[in-house]
Amino acid sequence: MIRLTIVVALVAALALVGAATASSGHPSSAAQTVVVPHGRPVQIAFAGDTTSIGAPFDLNALQAVQSAILAHPDVHGFPIQLNVVNAPCADPAGDVAAAQSIVANAQNVGVLGQFCSGGFDESLAVYEAADVVVVSGSATAPTLPPFGPTVFNRTAVADPGFDDWYAQVAALPRDAAWRSAFAALFGSPPTDFADLYSDAAKVLLRSLLGTSWVDRNGNLVVDRTALARSVRHTRDLRGVTCTVTIDPATGNRVDDQKALARCAG
Repeated sequence: MIRLTIVVALVAALALVGAATASSGHPSSAAQTVVVPHGRPVQIAFAGDTTSIGAPFDLNALQAVQSAILAHPDVHGFPIQLNVVNAPCADPAGDVAAAQSIVANAQNVGVLGQFCSGGFDESLAVYEAADVVVVSGSATAPTLPPFGPTVFNRTAVADPGFDDWYAQVAALPRDAAWRSAFAALFGSPPTDFADLYSDAAKVLLRSLLGTSWVDRNGNLVVDRTALARSVRHTRDLRGVTCTVTIDPATGNRVDDQKALARCAG
């Protein structure tokens, strides 16, 4: 069995942001920029739920993210560190505290989660203010986009059509093959939403690879605004749950029935 070698760390302290000079052709302001010193990992947060109604799904969602990172374990040669934070469902105070702890670590370049819609709206204001991009694989409330107008994204379609859409997705050969591989790796089939978090990780990682660069000092430079813009303009990304396209106006995943028909064939 493949052993996961990803570092999963609890966010406990602020990471130091090293100073660096960006190479020509990549302008960005200091406020929008994360600089990862040479030899250090690039950090992503996973905002799951270990203590509330999302807990039965949390572990498999995390494992799906870990597996996606294992398939693409570095960004321009910089290893990826996944920082795990508990963002309990339907607990606005707890969710805001989780979001605040994530953005307090200035090295976190993006967030996978939060898991539930309840409490996520208040948290999105925190992420929006910090210009930290978020990709959820499970929060389906249609009311969420205005709370994170530039940073909110999801690989699950919004309610009220999620249940019917997800039933179609789960029946796709590609999704079934992924579930089988997951069961072989971890010893049991995945719970719902794990496949959507696998794709959420792919969306974030592809955009991170495409918008970051290594400066002349050997440091990785991530422009938060460029990263958020790239995620928001995701189109036809080949994922576990068919091709992923995000509506650039809202951050919602597009319910692409033509794509589903192709993936079912």
